[in-house]
Amino acid sequence: MSFLKGILKKLVNNLGLKIISLLAGLLIWIVVVGIDNPLKTQIFTGIPVSVENAAFMEKEGKAYEVDDSSRTVSISVRAERAVLNRLSRDNFTASIDLEDYSDGRVPISVKANRYADKIVSITPRTTYAKVTVEDLGEKQFGIEAEITGEVPDGYSVGTVVVNNNIVKVSGPISVVDSIDRAIVKVSVQGMTRDIRTESKIEFMDNGGTPVDTKDLELSRTDSSVSVAIWTNKNVPVSYGYTGVPADGYAATGNIIASVENIDITGASKDLAGIDYIDIPGTVIDITGAESNVNARIDISRYLPGGVAIASADADRQISDVAIEIQPLSEISVEVPISNITIENVPEGMTATITEPVDNVVASVKGLASSLAGINPAMITGKIDLNETAVSQGIMEWKEGAYDANVTFIYPEGLTGGNQQAPVKIVLHHGESSMTPAEENAEE
Repeated sequence: MSFLKGILKKLVNNLGLKIISLLAGLLIWIVVVGIDNPLKTQIFTGIPVSVENAAFMEKEGKAYEVDDSSRTVSISVRAERAVLNRLSRDNFTASIDLEDYSDGRVPISVKANRYADKIVSITPRTTYAKVTVEDLGEKQFGIEAEITGEVPDGYSVGTVVVNNNIVKVSGPISVVDSIDRAIVKVSVQGMTRDIRTESKIEFMDNGGTPVDTKDLELSRTDSSVSVAIWTNKNVPVSYGYTGVPADGYAATGNIIASVENIDITGASKDLAGIDYIDIPGTVIDITGAESNVNARIDISRYLPGGVAIASADADRQISDVAIEIQPLSEISVEVPISNITIENVPEGMTATITEPVDNVVASVKGLASSLAGINPAMITGKIDLNETAVSQGIMEWKEGAYDANVTFIYPEGLTGGNQQAPVKIVLHHGESSMTPAEENAEE
């Protein structure tokens, strides 16, 4: 008991001094702690800015885009050094609320998800985010296939089919309106068989530059494409013509064409029965022509179904064609009497040519090239007494001498000239044994 009283007496003794000493110690501790762990400001960078209430814009029929410069934010954080040392940018979240949009900007809000009660302040170094707002647009595009690469020699790209060939895009109207076409690229490099593949849809502006679709909503992102790989076949091209040139002119039969053979392509079954390409004669009309007739013919118009011009020959699809026309020449040819027959001789009578004695002169008209090689033996003639009787008004044939004309029969490509071939014939009853010279002398 006396021990406790002693302790109590010591505690109470000089109490004022002791309280002052305690307060002084506390103050010194605060000062020491303040010096060792002071308040400081630290900058944290690259904090992503999230978007809240995006549906608000959509409901208003608007599209928005946060400027690239506002997609992250830097902040200044004030707190004790010990607290700051335990923080990183992952301990902060930044956001904008689109309902607060005004005149192209939205306030940036930053919160701490750690030591929030020990942080004195958080200040964004950029207080507003730049946001572009525009009307929403929507369009539909047909998807085109764009073939890249080359098939081997002897092959061509055939039919190309884009399955699910429609895509709908929606988003900022400025981006939607910049799209000119939608394509899928398919490589045929080295391919010799049909292809079926899935390709990503790409969007191009009217200058052929890809359009960034990150802010667009697409009804589909891929489409399947089927590409037929066809074999090639080289075939001749046959040209014809119709009509008759002007009087005194003829077609030589020589057809000059810039394309005489062409590579066609198609499925094997479609190529099997094709040995040539026929250009109908009705395509080129030489009626009334006095010089060469020229034409430009698109060969592709006369191909059978399922067949096309091979890509390697595409620049030869148009053929320049000339039908050669030349003036006719006329010459005289001595045709042997033995080449001439007399038809429709009256019954019981004999007809003999008495003049000329050996040869009858035939006027022959034709192209110079045909006339150059003519042989008189190639020409035959006839005298039709029925026609002679009509032309001369002869009602009954009697023995005697008559004038007649020979009708000649010419080889193909030659015709008769303007001169007639008069002869004299003698009719006798019964069969005559005299030669034409004797018949002539008797007369």
